[in-house]
Amino acid sequence: MQPKKYLILLILKILESESDETHPLTQSQIARDLSEIFPCDRKTVCRNIAFLKKIGYPIIKTSKGFYLQGKRFSLNEREFILQSVLTSSLPCPSDKGELVNRLSELLDKIYR
Repeated sequence: MQPKKYLILLILKILESESDETHPLTQSQIARDLSEIFPCDRKTVCRNIAFLKKIGYPIIKTSKGFYLQGKRFSLNEREFILQSVLTSSLPCPSDKGELVNRLSELLDKIYR
């Protein structure tokens, strides 16, 4: 995959999984998160967000940052679901971990 295309996908993934209306992310925060995987700066993030918006992704800009609109669960709701499973009275603790892993994967897909 070409590096520029990869970067766009990484930015979209971060917005999908780590932002919502109450938790917007700044360009600098996104660039910092990406720097571990793919070096980039705030301006590069800005250009890629503009491109994603241009092709139809519902990315909203606020005074505190950007978020991807239209998710089925907020970050708080997602965490509530996972914590509910962890603190439930399932008979086997290893069942909880496996269930949380599977739910997390499912919620990440739905969350988009």
